[in-house]
Amino acid sequence: MNSTKKALIAAAVAVVFAGGLIFWQVKARKTGPVELTADDMTVLAENQAPQIRQRLATDETARKNFAQDLRRLFAVAEDAQAHGVDKDPDFKRELEYQRSQLLAQFYAEEQGENATNITDKEVDDYFSQPVNKYKFDQLVEAVKRRNPMMSAELSEERLKEIKQDVGRVYLMEKKAAEQGLEKKPKVRLQLMFQHARMLVQKYATDTLSKKIEASEAEIKEYMEKHPQPDTGKENRAKAEEVLKRIRGGEDFAKLAQEFGSDGTRDKGGDLGWFGPGQMHPDFEKAAYALKPGEVSELVETPYGVHIIKLEARKTETVEGKPKEMVHARHILFRDPNSNPLGQPQTPADKARMAIEKEKGDKLLEEILSRSHVKVAENYSVKPPEQQPSQALPPSFAPPPAGQQQPQAPKPQESPAKPAAKRQQK
Repeated sequence: MNSTKKALIAAAVAVVFAGGLIFWQVKARKTGPVELTADDMTVLAENQAPQIRQRLATDETARKNFAQDLRRLFAVAEDAQAHGVDKDPDFKRELEYQRSQLLAQFYAEEQGENATNITDKEVDDYFSQPVNKYKFDQLVEAVKRRNPMMSAELSEERLKEIKQDVGRVYLMEKKAAEQGLEKKPKVRLQLMFQHARMLVQKYATDTLSKKIEASEAEIKEYMEKHPQPDTGKENRAKAEEVLKRIRGGEDFAKLAQEFGSDGTRDKGGDLGWFGPGQMHPDFEKAAYALKPGEVSELVETPYGVHIIKLEARKTETVEGKPKEMVHARHILFRDPNSNPLGQPQTPADKARMAIEKEKGDKLLEEILSRSHVKVAENYSVKPPEQQPSQALPPSFAPPPAGQQQPQAPKPQESPAKPAAKRQQK
């Protein structure tokens, strides 16, 4: 079995658990609410990717935004815990396993290659203890309840593979605990952050999303109070003027570059070759009705108003059957405020988004107002160390890294991958 397949098998349980979010037992009732000191913030910031860390080191506004984002995250997590989000038995098992994964990863990072030298026999001995076997069995059952399709995919052989890899995670977690890794600031804070992420994800999905959902009555009321300009009428008027110019002999590609409003604009509206089922039905019907060199009347789709010019036709054989393809250009007239990369939005869609954003902002402010979370905004961040560069010929030198916006810390990668390297009995 190749290493890639082993890694996939090792991560099979973790994948179902939504991406590396882990559990940290916050003893809020005993030790008080979350409070991140300036030193804590420095540790979290300096654990970011080099581009993000560089920005945090040099931009005071970025540091304050980073701190505010963390305060929001921990405040919502605090509210989630107050509402008992972490009481569900399956969710607890999910959280506990993710905690095991992260601690195993930290152990693997410290130990290097030796961390994964755990034999099959050691894993078998670990699961020979009833309490450990029960923990694994319950974990698998929780996964199956979350994803019923997985039951059919879990053959006896695959289950054995997963058990071996999960066992290695548990054994590395045990070694991490013996070394006291949880007490190290970097590990403690990462566990704390990931716990908050996990709580917020579940709370938002199960509870908060329902609280901010816009009703049909609210959408109707919003649209009445915020009437939208008839951009469709304006687009049709503009398209009619451009169509007259095309009929008068002006170059279609040049007019597409001047008036087009989608990604084909710079290419003179060139859509390339396409076949049946690849375009909106109304667009496709109009394009296929043209002869090479012909220009359509105005064609309306949910994306806006189009003028189409057919360049050429050809027939291809696909899976033994003839398939007629067309090469066309178009000029699209659409709302200038719409997202050119997204799906077209109706006035009701825009109203729903505005309402739910307003409700979400208000709900977040309410949660923050009753939160006891404290996060230091004034902290220092050292720039990332420059990696020594090797003397490579200019043509082989890597391009400079692009700038990235700062963001909250990302979940750690699953340690199940290094665990895939094993020593046989």
